[in-house]
Amino acid sequence: MTLEDHLANIRDFTGRSENEFNNGGNMLVAAELLWGALAHGLIAAADLQGWRCEGHMGYGQVAIELEQAHPTGRWRSDVAAGEQLHTHFYQGHLGPGDLQSRRVAAAAATDRLVRILEGSKL
Repeated sequence: MTLEDHLANIRDFTGRSENEFNNGGNMLVAAELLWGALAHGLIAAADLQGWRCEGHMGYGQVAIELEQAHPTGRWRSDVAAGEQLHTHFYQGHLGPGDLQSRRVAAAAATDRLVRILEGSKL
């Protein structure tokens, strides 16, 4: 998948997630779409840098690499929040407040990644 493919998926998934969250849609689907957007960003960042990124443990490693490259972000905690959204899709375990806080964190990380990827400055 190319960088442009990943960016297109991020935009698509983010938009669909926001639509679900903001219009009384399915919160499980909204959470999973936002996680998918973040995961595409992490994979794209890893691809650009030659970092290993295979599965969920790989996402955490990319977050560590991003913290070293861009120390102003809360990469590890924001990626962990995104993974909790992914778990929520399967278990429905997050209450409204927790869901919202994870949403904010994952969206912030996704937005930061898009800005970085668009500038390709990793």
